[in-house]
Amino acid sequence: KDGTPTFFEVPLSSTKYYLSIYATESSAYTLTVLADIGAFPRPGAAGKIEASQLRELQVQLSWSPASFIPTGISNVKKYWVYSSMLLDNDDRSNMAVFLRPDKIMNTVCGLTNNTDREYTTVLPSSCGTTCNVTVDGVITDKRYVFNVIVESARGYKMAYAGLIMKTDWEVVRQATSDKTLKVIGAVSGSVLGMVVIIYFLMLKLYG
Repeated sequence: KDGTPTFFEVPLSSTKYYLSIYATESSAYTLTVLADIGAFPRPGAAGKIEASQLRELQVQLSWSPASFIPTGISNVKKYWVYSSMLLDNDDRSNMAVFLRPDKIMNTVCGLTNNTDREYTTVLPSSCGTTCNVTVDGVITDKRYVFNVIVESARGYKMAYAGLIMKTDWEVVRQATSDKTLKVIGAVSGSVLGMVVIIYFLMLKLYG
């Protein structure tokens, strides 16, 4: 619905499947049929991405490594990290899509078409239980969308859920699945915390 990515797993049998796509405006779609499902990467933790503030103009993104079912057929080649500043009128149009039908930010083709290029790439060898990357040079008082694409050694790609974050360090909306967005809590800033702690220490020492 409205450009939402769709993924089906069906049993291999003699059953015939018919797919029908209807669009009220000019659109382009990609259909991938894969029998060897173990070659297709599956984002970890249902595609959830977390963000935290490191410095005033610096954000750290974290996500769980992708997996393969069944294992042993392929592995992760690399992760593509995307960062894009949102315009003032870039608002979510409905709960079925991230961000809106003409600006999809949680599919491979959507991220490719709506950004100039990836911010950076991350090799799986640098990941442990989580993968991390630091995004520098964000502008204050702006909203950014962050997302990650995982690519398998066989060349198949899958996008994570995506994250919108304001540069006053409040996470605005997190896409927890292909069809659902939910509001999550604010990410506290370490700089403000240090100032408050130092202030109370000065009061205790010098009255």
